[in-house]
Amino acid sequence: MKSFIKFLGIFAFALLPILSSAALQSGKVQVGKVSGTVTLIDAKAQRQPLSDGATFQEGSLVETGINSTVELVFSNGASVVLTPNTLLQLRTFRQVPSDGITDPYRSIEKDPSPSVTELEVPRGKIIGEVRKLNALSTFTVKTPAGLVRIRGTIFTVEYRVGADGIGRIVVDCVRGSVETTVFSSNAGPVTVDPGTQLLSFVPSAALINRIVAQANGVAPAATKGAPAAPSAATLATVAKPVEVILYPIPAEDMAALAALLGADSTLVAEVAATISAMAQSMPTRTQIFTGGIGGRPNKTFGTVVTDLPPPPPKPKGDGLVGPATTTTGGSTTLDDTLKKITDNVDRTVEQKQVNGSGVGS
Repeated sequence: MKSFIKFLGIFAFALLPILSSAALQSGKVQVGKVSGTVTLIDAKAQRQPLSDGATFQEGSLVETGINSTVELVFSNGASVVLTPNTLLQLRTFRQVPSDGITDPYRSIEKDPSPSVTELEVPRGKIIGEVRKLNALSTFTVKTPAGLVRIRGTIFTVEYRVGADGIGRIVVDCVRGSVETTVFSSNAGPVTVDPGTQLLSFVPSAALINRIVAQANGVAPAATKGAPAAPSAATLATVAKPVEVILYPIPAEDMAALAALLGADSTLVAEVAATISAMAQSMPTRTQIFTGGIGGRPNKTFGTVVTDLPPPPPKPKGDGLVGPATTTTGGSTTLDDTLKKITDNVDRTVEQKQVNGSGVGS
């Protein structure tokens, strides 16, 4: 009899990896509100219009047209609004099943279980509202110019490329905590405090390819949206180190954010009202950039992070992720997070086996 019980214990232990893998499942995304023309592109590149109440999972892309917006609400309680002419890919969205995942997802007040969310914005702007995350959860937004890590907050991430081929990344932290790594800078992860905007200009891959081809005497193939032949001013910009600039969110930006959330999201009206009130105390864009919009901010308001001396190195073994892993686009961090969640589930299942309560009790 004891041998049989021992066999059952060994058998159950052997099932732990299967049980833990099954515990982390694909989450779901609901469409909260649609305005204008919005398209869902699935993993097979099939396109279909999105409408209120539709659901989808990771691997899909969502694209908004001109004068079009869409609100996406996640089964961990988070939500994002895509502004006009935005493309977003839901690269990863997985979570541990929980009784706290209720429909509609807008009713979820905090992340009900460990979850991993990884969004990518090749172009455009998103406005996010992330509820209090589980201690094991991660929420990241990647652009071609940088990676943004979110912890329970209201934020915006924007990336667009100008006709000169220079990419512009703008990150707002309205409240909560945001950390941004601009890939081509030497600043490492930069904390964006509440009420602060981060700005950086980074040459796009298309522009770099064109410059390299031009230097090698090769005429690049003409493609739609490709940057024009770089001017002397553009070449001068590319030659300079990439700057990362922090300054208060301009009043105009804050007011526009409040108006958009009030009109195009299902968030309670108090959220937009609070942001609108915050806008009243923020400096204007012309006050911040007294030397002209497009230059450096007034020293009273702004800081060029890349002008500051680098911080001392972090001691080994502190469990923090440094620039070397963030600049890969988050894949290493994603693997570490998935492993951490899996290990946690393993311990929980194993403890239930040791206590004799059985799996799922």
